[in-house]
Amino acid sequence: MGEGYYYIPFRERTFDVTMFSGNGVYVYIDSFTVPVIYPQIDKYKYDSSYVFIKQHFNFEETKYLLQSMIFHGIYFHYYNDLVPLDEKYVMNTPVFNNSSLEEKYIDSIMQEDSHIKKMMEHKENYYIIDKTRHKVTGPFTKKEFNEKAKTLGFSQDW
Repeated sequence: MGEGYYYIPFRERTFDVTMFSGNGVYVYIDSFTVPVIYPQIDKYKYDSSYVFIKQHFNFEETKYLLQSMIFHGIYFHYYNDLVPLDEKYVMNTPVFNNSSLEEKYIDSIMQEDSHIKKMMEHKENYYIIDKTRHKVTGPFTKKEFNEKAKTLGFSQDW
């Protein structure tokens, strides 16, 4: 996709040390993999300046991704300008001694965070990444996306 952005396709959880198997769009910043668009990516197109993405929100895979990013930080990292998650959940993370409590914390985030609630509300979401400015806009409805994308020269109707 260029400018450090890339797509990771679905893979078997059994063989993936992250325990995350959903697909997504990521950016590589300061030697870290940063999730930009959560699973499940249905379609994407890109040019030299933008990435256009259609997402069908996947609750379970997003939950695994957030748990890996927030509690384990080895494979996925939070970057406040790009990750669609309120910074307060990452900066004030409690320490738990078992994964069951981590899961409950992630569940509460997914019920409270305005970004995630909006993704869950529509299920089908659209995004535009401005690669030159490292700016993600969305989630959009299909109508909002088509209007915005058209102003940027992207006319394919998804």
